[in-house]
Amino acid sequence: MKVIKAIFWSILAIAAVLGVLYLTGILYPDGEKAESYPNTDWMAALPDTRKLSEINIPGTHDSATQYIFPTYFLQDQNTSITEQLMNGYRYLDIRVALAGPLGEEELVMKHSFGQCRRGTAIWDETLTYHQVVRETLDFLKAHPGETVIFVVKPENSDDNPERVRELIEAEIEEDSKLWFTRNTIPLLREVRGKIVLCRRYEDGKGLNFNWEDQGDAAVLRDPTAPMDMSYTEKVYVQDRYHYSPDDKWNAFTGTLKDSKAGRNAFMLNFLSISYGTIPHPAKDAKDLNERFLQMPLQKGQIYGVMLFDFATPEIAAKVIGTNG
Repeated sequence: MKVIKAIFWSILAIAAVLGVLYLTGILYPDGEKAESYPNTDWMAALPDTRKLSEINIPGTHDSATQYIFPTYFLQDQNTSITEQLMNGYRYLDIRVALAGPLGEEELVMKHSFGQCRRGTAIWDETLTYHQVVRETLDFLKAHPGETVIFVVKPENSDDNPERVRELIEAEIEEDSKLWFTRNTIPLLREVRGKIVLCRRYEDGKGLNFNWEDQGDAAVLRDPTAPMDMSYTEKVYVQDRYHYSPDDKWNAFTGTLKDSKAGRNAFMLNFLSISYGTIPHPAKDAKDLNERFLQMPLQKGQIYGVMLFDFATPEIAAKVIGTNG
C-alpha cells in the first residue's frame, strides 16, 4: 500500500511540475505548442508577378502584445510573433518606443502605456525591437518563399523622431539585403525572403503608410480614408478603432464589398477595436472573429490586407484561401 501511495504522489508531483512549466512557457517557449502549421509557406505557391497589394493577406493588430500589462485593457494577441508567422500572418503591426539613457537608447515594444514583455513573470525582460526583427528574419531564412510586411509606428509622441528613425534604420543595416525599403508596391518576386518596411512616421526608408489616426467614433458612410503613398500609388485604410462592435462589423464588411485594393493601391481593413469606457479587446475580438469565420468570402476577389485581434490559425486560413 505504501508503494502505491508513493507512486501516486510521484505522478502527482510530476504532473504539477509539467503544469507549471506549461503555464510559464518553459515547456513550450513563446506559447508555441506542439501543433502543425499548414499555412506556413502559403506565399511560395503564388505567382512571382503578383504585387503585394493584389494578395489577400492576414495580419495582426498590435502584434507584440502577447505579454503586456495590464492585460485586460491592452492585450490584443495571445500568440508570439513566430507563431503568428507560422500560422500564416504576413502583416505585423509593430509599435516602438525609446528606452534607456540619452545616447544609449534602444527601441522596445510598446502599446499605449504598457510595455510588451517576453513572458508573464514580473522578472521577464522587456521585448525589444531588435528581438522582434531577429524572430522575423529567422522565420524568413527558414521559409524563403514568404515575405512579411513590417509596419512600424512610434508609440510615444514625445520620443525624438530622428533618434527613433536612426535606430530603425540601423537595424536594417545589419542585414540590408533582407529588407525591402523603397517607397513603391513591390512584386512578390522582389520581396521573397525579405521584410517589407512600412513606416507610420514622417520621412525615411520604407513604404509610406503614415495615415492619419482614425480614433473618431463618428460613424461614417464610407469608413475608409485614402492617402497618397507616392505620386502613383495609394493606401486605403479602415481603422475605426473606437466604433462599437456592430458599427465596426458594418465598416469592415462594407470595406470588403467595396475594396479598392489593386496593383496600385493597398487596402488595409481592421477588425480590431478598443471600445467603451473600460475596453476589453479579448471580449470584442471573440465576437467579431466569430462573425468573420461565419461570413462567406469569394475566392479570387481582391480584398487586400485584413487585420485582427487575437488572431487564430482558422482566421488566417480563411483569408489565405480567398487568393485565386
